[in-house]
Amino acid sequence: MKIYKAAIIGLGPSGLAVNKILYGDSSYEIIAFENGDVKNRDNFFGFWLTDWMRSFENIIEKKWYKWNIGDKNTNVTHSVSNKPYCVISFKNWKRYCLETKNKLEIKNKKVVQYLPLKNYFKIITADNKEYYAEKIYDSRSVKEKKGELIQHFFGINITVADNTFDEKKLTLMYFTEENNVLHFIYVLPFSHNKALVESTVFSKETFHSSWYREKINRYLKLKNIIEYEENATERGIIPMFFSEEKKSPYSNIFNIGIRGGACKPSTGYAFSFLIKQIQLLKNSKKNYVNIHKFLERKMDKIFINFLKNNTEKGQSFIKLASNLNGDEFQSFMMGESNLLTKLKIIKSMPKLQFLKEVFK
Repeated sequence: MKIYKAAIIGLGPSGLAVNKILYGDSSYEIIAFENGDVKNRDNFFGFWLTDWMRSFENIIEKKWYKWNIGDKNTNVTHSVSNKPYCVISFKNWKRYCLETKNKLEIKNKKVVQYLPLKNYFKIITADNKEYYAEKIYDSRSVKEKKGELIQHFFGINITVADNTFDEKKLTLMYFTEENNVLHFIYVLPFSHNKALVESTVFSKETFHSSWYREKINRYLKLKNIIEYEENATERGIIPMFFSEEKKSPYSNIFNIGIRGGACKPSTGYAFSFLIKQIQLLKNSKKNYVNIHKFLERKMDKIFINFLKNNTEKGQSFIKLASNLNGDEFQSFMMGESNLLTKLKIIKSMPKLQFLKEVFK
C-alpha cells in the first residue's frame, strides 16, 4: 500500500501553491485530485503588488501604475509608485507551480470522502478507488449559497484596431445602472490593441452569458469600439460571504483557499490571499492561519450586509475612491489599511445605512 506524503484536492491556484511553496523543494511523493479541466483553463488573477507577492514578480505578465473608477458622470483616477496592479494568468501560474523537484502524480478524479486511519488518511474517489496520504490539503468550496451575495463575471479577450487602448491605465470599475444588481465593467489593456473586457456583478445568482455580453458590447460602443476579434472568454464566481468550514479537527487536514477563509469577501479579491495563506501555513505548526485581521473581517461583514440590504449603483465605491489616494485605496483592497485609512473609509460610507448594519 502506497502512502503519499500529501494529497491535494483541487488543482486551482491554492492547490498549485501547496505543491510549489510547501513541497516544491523536496523529494516527497504528492498526489493531486482534480475533476475539472485545468488543461484548458486560462483566466487572469488580478492583485496589487504587496510584499508577500514580490517573490513571484518574475512571472507577472503586466503591471499598471494607474487605474480609474467611475460611471457615466464621474471618473476618479488613482496612481501608485511602488505597488502596481498586476496580473498572472492561470496557465502561467500552473506552469510555475509544476516546475518542482518533488514527484507529483495528478489524478483526474473526484474525491467523495476521506477518513483517518492510524497516522494517515484513506481517500476515496467517485470510481471507488482508494488512495492514502499523511496530509490532506482540501480546496473544495461552496461558491454559491442561498440568500448570500456572490461576485460573478464573464469576460472576453479582444483584439481591436491599433492605438485603441491606453495600455498604461486600467479600468478597475466602470459602474452602469442596472435593475436590482450592482454591475461594473473591468478592463485590462494588455497592449494598445488587446484587452480583457469583463462584466462583473454583485448579486445573489448568476446570469446567462448573453446578459454579460450585452453589457460588454454596450460599453464597447460607448468607447466607439464596434469591431473586434474575440480571442478567448473567461467566467467565474467568487463568494461574498465567509466560509463556514475553516479549521479541521484533524491536525493533518488543511482547509485551503476559499474553503479556508482566504478570500476577502467585500472586494472579491482572492488570488494573492490564497498565496499568503499557503506561505503562512509553511511557517506555522497549526493547520489553520488567519489571513485577515479581526477589524478587516468585521468591516467586511458590515459592508457586505449593506450591499445585501441596499440598492447600490456604485456610488459608495466611487465616493470611497474619491476620498482615498492610490496608496490608501490599494491598501484597503488588499487588507493592509492603517487606522487613518479605515477612518476615511468609514467616513465615506452612507452613515444611516451603515449604522443600521453595525447594530444588527
